[in-house]
Amino acid sequence: VAEAMTSKLVQQIQHPHMADTPDDVHGLEKLTPREREILICLARGERNKSIAKALNMAECTVKAHVQNILKKLNLSSRVQAAVFASQHGIA
Repeated sequence: VAEAMTSKLVQQIQHPHMADTPDDVHGLEKLTPREREILICLARGERNKSIAKALNMAECTVKAHVQNILKKLNLSSRVQAAVFASQHGIA
């Protein structure tokens, strides 16, 4: 298990009540429906090209959505976004 994931798991075990916190506390309410769709795809490990094809959009549009997701959720990578989605029951 990756070090970053281990610390998240330990945090969740130590503070299980945090998993029941409403979406707005975690920033999910800031995401548009399309950004949520893309977040689900990120959680599945899909690449921008396959997301673009599946959602019938340009790859550069997917990249822009990914950047918006990271910014809104205060994350720094796609991997963090995937972990976030998993932790919050999105994927």
